[in-house]
Amino acid sequence: MSAVRFPCTPGGAVLRGRLRLRWLLVGLTLLMIVVAVLTWVAGQRWPAVFALLVAAVPWTAWRMSGDLDTFWLDVDKGYLTIQMRRRRERFPLAGAEARRLAPGEIEHLERLATSGSVTAGTGGFDSQLLGELDLYASDFANAVLLDLGERRLVVTPDDPEGLLETLGSRLL
Repeated sequence: MSAVRFPCTPGGAVLRGRLRLRWLLVGLTLLMIVVAVLTWVAGQRWPAVFALLVAAVPWTAWRMSGDLDTFWLDVDKGYLTIQMRRRRERFPLAGAEARRLAPGEIEHLERLATSGSVTAGTGGFDSQLLGELDLYASDFANAVLLDLGERRLVVTPDDPEGLLETLGSRLL
């Protein structure tokens, strides 16, 4: 059988958090560029150069902030592959159990992943409700918990029921 791909489109709190972070970091970059130009025009060369160097910090942070955005999931030959912008993770599915998260669990996980009105889509979390888990989320509304034995993952494919059906048929 060939690999089955499940796209992960950003939505909900993850998308809102990405947009807030983008506006903040790009706005800071543009502000520092304006400061650099005005300082240069005023004849202050070194402060202008320093302002440009400072502008590089939020710009770089913005560019790196999306490196772990989840693009899609592939299920193939007993493995789940998670494709991110700059990285790929592969997990064996032998003995795995999967289920949809309940609305209360989704709300809890969303609060856990949110800090300063920005929701992280990727990371490791220790939840009192769900235990220790790795999060690969694009839209919490589609959350699926995968218990791989030693590791627990939360993934958010656009078609969570299709993923559960595919996992069920591939794990028999």
